Amino acid sequence: MNKTIIININSIVFHIEEDAYEVLRSYMIDIQKHFGQSEDSREILEDIENRISEMFTEKIQAGSKEVLNMEDVNAVIDQMGRVSDFESEDQDDYASFRRETNSDGFKVGKKLMRDPDDRVFSGVCSGLGHFFGIEAKWVRLLFALFVIIGGSGLLVYVILWIVMPPAMTRADKMEMRGEAPNIQNFKRSFDEEMSGVRDTFSRGLDRTGDGVTKLLQIIVKAIGVFFVILVGATLIGLIIGLIFFALAIVNVIPDVMDDSGPFYLMEPNDVPFALIAGFLSIFVPLAGLFYLLLRVLFEKKPMNNYLTTTLFLVWLASIGAIIYYSTSIAKEFRESSTIVEEKPLQKQSMYFLSENDIRVIRLKNGVKSGVGIKSDNFSSYLKRDIRIRIERIDSLQAPYVRYEYSAKGNTYKMATDRAAKINYTLKQDSTALIFDNAFQLSEGERYRDQEVNVTLFLPVGTKLVINDNLEDKLRDISFYDCRDRYNKDLRDVRDVEFVVTSLGVKCALPEKESEEEETDDSDSNHIVIADTSIVIRRDTIINAKKDGVSVQIKKK
Repeated sequence: MNKTIIININSIVFHIEEDAYEVLRSYMIDIQKHFGQSEDSREILEDIENRISEMFTEKIQAGSKEVLNMEDVNAVIDQMGRVSDFESEDQDDYASFRRETNSDGFKVGKKLMRDPDDRVFSGVCSGLGHFFGIEAKWVRLLFALFVIIGGSGLLVYVILWIVMPPAMTRADKMEMRGEAPNIQNFKRSFDEEMSGVRDTFSRGLDRTGDGVTKLLQIIVKAIGVFFVILVGATLIGLIIGLIFFALAIVNVIPDVMDDSGPFYLMEPNDVPFALIAGFLSIFVPLAGLFYLLLRVLFEKKPMNNYLTTTLFLVWLASIGAIIYYSTSIAKEFRESSTIVEEKPLQKQSMYFLSENDIRVIRLKNGVKSGVGIKSDNFSSYLKRDIRIRIERIDSLQAPYVRYEYSAKGNTYKMATDRAAKINYTLKQDSTALIFDNAFQLSEGERYRDQEVNVTLFLPVGTKLVINDNLEDKLRDISFYDCRDRYNKDLRDVRDVEFVVTSLGVKCALPEKESEEEETDDSDSNHIVIADTSIVIRRDTIINAKKDGVSVQIKKK
C-alpha cells in the first residue's frame, strides 16, 4: 500500500504516490534553481508547469486512473528533459539534443494553430505557414488571389478562423512549429524573447514615420472604409429585399412573384423557408466580413466564440436548405412529354388571324364568359409560351390545325398528366381564326416548362390577313419585313396580308425597289447633250463633230 499526496499544478489538483512526488519535487527544484537566475523567470516557470500539468492530465485520461505513479513521472521527465542534460552540452551540439520520440513512443509533430504573434487579422495564414513550412506572406497572397478571383478565399479563411485554435502558451507555439515542448526548447524560446528577436521584428512592422508608409496607411484605410460602406449598404439592401419578398408572399404586395423567379417554381408552403435560407446564406458571410473590416479599421474586439460558432452553423443549415430545395425543383424537370391533337378547319379562301385576351371578360347574352380559375392570383396560372407556325399542303387537301402540348415532370407519367391539363383554345368564326393570347394551368399547378405549339396546315393559294398582336408568336414568318412593304406609317399598319405558296408563306405585296436601283434605272436611260457630245447610257458616248461622228464604248 502506497501513500498518496495531493498536489496542485497550474490550478489543477492531482493525486500522486509519495515516492513519485519526491522525484517530481526534486525535478522542479532543479528547474527553479536553473531558471531562477533571470529576473523574468516567472514566465518560463509557469510555461513549464502548464506543460507538465497538461501531460499529467493526458496520462490520467489515457490510463483511466486517478493516481499518478513513478512511471508517469519518469515518462514526463524524460519527455521534458533534465537540467543536467543540457547544462554540460556545448551550444554547437544544441540541435542534436532535440528528440523526436520518448519512451512512450510519442511522436512530436506540428499542430495546426493560429499564430497570434504574426498576424494581420487572426493569425490563420501564419499558422498555415508554420504547418506547411512556407512563409506566411505567400499564404496571405494565395488567400488574396482566391478572394479576388471567386470570393472563395474569404469563406475558407472564416472557416479556418473558427476551426483553428490560437497558440496562446509557449508550449502551443512550440508544437505549432513542430518543436518538442521540453525545458531546453522552453529556455531557448525564452532567451530569444529576452534578446529581442521578436521585438526587432515588431519594430520593423511599426516603422511608420516614413512618408510613403503613412501614405500607404491612408490609402489602405480609405479602401477599407469604402468596402465597409459597400458591404453595409449591401446588408441593408438584403434586409429591404427580405421585407419586400415577405410582403409579397402574404399578398400585401400582389403579383410580384407570379411570372418569374425561382420562388415561382416552388410549392407555396416552401417559399418562406427557402426565402429565409437564401437570405441567411448571403447575409451571414457578408455580416462576418463587415465585422471583420470594422475590427481591422477601428480595432474592435473579436466576436464571441459561441456567437461565431452559432452563426457558422446557421449558415451551414441555410446552405443545406438551398441545396435541398434546388434539388427538389431540378427533379421536376427530369422528364418531358408532348401530347399531339389535330382538329379540322373550315375551308376558306381567306383567313383573318387575330388574338383574344382571355383576361378580358365579355358578356354574351348577359352571361359573363371567363376562365375557371378562382384564385386571386389569376395571372400566375396564365402562360404565354405559345408558338404559331403555318405549313402548306396540297390545294385539294382540307385544312386542319395541330396542337402540341408539352410539359416536364419528375416522371414521364407526371409530365404527360401535366401536359394534358393545359387549356388552350383556337376558335374559328366563319373566316376568322382567333388565338388565345395565353394558355391556362390548373389551379395549384406550378410552372414546369409548359408550352403550346400550334401549326396551321393550309392549302396552297390560301390568303391570310394576320393582326400584329400575333407578331411575337409567329415562327418562320417575317412579319416585320412584310409590314415594311406598305406605303404608310408602320404604326397605322395593324393587319398584314400573306399568301400560302408552294415555297411557303410569302408576303402578298411585292418587295420595294431601293432608291439606288431606281436611280440606276433612270441613269441608264437618260440622254445628256452637251456641245458636240451625246451620252446614251453610261457605257456609250457619241461625239458629233464637223469632220465626222465617233462612238466610244466602255473599255474601248
